[in-house]
Amino acid sequence: MRETEFKKLRNWSGDFFADVFLAFLILAFRCLPPKALIFISKIVGSLLFCLFKKYRKRVIGNLSIAFGREKDLHEIKKLARKVFFHFTLTPLESIYMAANPLERFILKMKMNGKEHLDAALANGNGAIALGAHLGSFTLLGTRLAAEGYVFNTIIKNANFPKLMKRIDTHGRRIGQKLFFPKPAATSIKKSLNCLRRNEILYLVADEQQRRGGLPVPFFGQRAYTVPGPAILSLKTGAPILPMFVLRGNGIERTLVIGRPIEIERTSDEKSDIKILTAKFTEVIEEAVRRYPSQWAWLNRRWKLPPQEPENRH
Repeated sequence: MRETEFKKLRNWSGDFFADVFLAFLILAFRCLPPKALIFISKIVGSLLFCLFKKYRKRVIGNLSIAFGREKDLHEIKKLARKVFFHFTLTPLESIYMAANPLERFILKMKMNGKEHLDAALANGNGAIALGAHLGSFTLLGTRLAAEGYVFNTIIKNANFPKLMKRIDTHGRRIGQKLFFPKPAATSIKKSLNCLRRNEILYLVADEQQRRGGLPVPFFGQRAYTVPGPAILSLKTGAPILPMFVLRGNGIERTLVIGRPIEIERTSDEKSDIKILTAKFTEVIEEAVRRYPSQWAWLNRRWKLPPQEPENRH
């Protein structure tokens, strides 16, 4: 069997079983109270921490880069265990959200800073929701859609069409519009259009961007960061508002909407983009510092991009 045929078969079978498994979990989660997610995540998170040495070492290494001067190794390992708990809880929350009525789970989420979003949308240029893989970030759009806002989310392309169709159907049912980052031209066009319609565009901007990223400080280290939020904001006039769904004790969650990130325009567009990218990265860092266990430290955030080929004459 050729490699391409094997890959297609693997993707098809993975898509089929993932879709069936998700359907089963949705049915099962209808019978569970929200507190059960905490119990399940503690068990599964502990197992993942113990079994997956590669990712355990990566999380501990990343935490050491960020907090090595503030915490000793024992504290960092203790924090790493909590990271695996929160990392496990995130997909379970998404499934539970899909399985249950809004009033049972989503509408119980508190909101702080809604006035900042309303003021931003009053200007008519839309709003860019700046997100991160922090807390219950996958619930953010559903909570705002439940309030009547038109919410657009860019979600990574996947080789699982059945699974993505199920996710897209659920998203549209609750008022969210989903689209992919690729092809890039289509994604940019859709992003611009939704902002021009005075809607919300959700951009998660805390992952390492190996190609096209800008080097800005993150926990004192150079991190290549996607400049998309800055480019779209400067092009459309849409303000960037930090938005994070943070977990409290037990099943408490709060959607925190921050003030718009200030923009100082100059005649140098490239410089403006880099400065704004550094500013929103600093905001994300501040949130992660306050809630370090709730951020997904599995990303290789400080990995350098591949070397560009030398110009040949």
